[in-house]
Amino acid sequence: MASQIGKSAWKVIPMFESRSIARTVEFYTTKLGFELGSVKPEDGTSQPFFCSIFMGKKAEANFYFSKVDNEGFKSSEAMVALGTSEFDEYYTHLKGLGDVEFHEDVEDKPWGFRQFTIGDSDGNRLTFFKFLEGGNPGEE
Repeated sequence: MASQIGKSAWKVIPMFESRSIARTVEFYTTKLGFELGSVKPEDGTSQPFFCSIFMGKKAEANFYFSKVDNEGFKSSEAMVALGTSEFDEYYTHLKGLGDVEFHEDVEDKPWGFRQFTIGDSDGNRLTFFKFLEGGNPGEE
């Protein structure tokens, strides 16, 4: 029974913390090119406490952010796989912006990834990567 349930998994959605949902939405949508899935509350009558952002077909790279005050805040990390040609284009685009914080510049790793790591204003980190061999499923 457990093996059958395990085979039904189809997506992972990392949960990050944010000190400002508005700032998070701004950074991820305008700088990184993610799309906004939703913000709660939707009516805009009070400070937002949640958002969903995504990129890729069918929102394969989907992240949830919840608002947390400074006390108890912890940053998170995730990895996002990109298609072969899109990877280098995206890296060049982000470098060209000049105001995206890079924690790791692009580099080929011995474990078979070409990757770079950026951070947001809350200290959350995203590592974007592509496979060095065998093709990359996300390519167009």
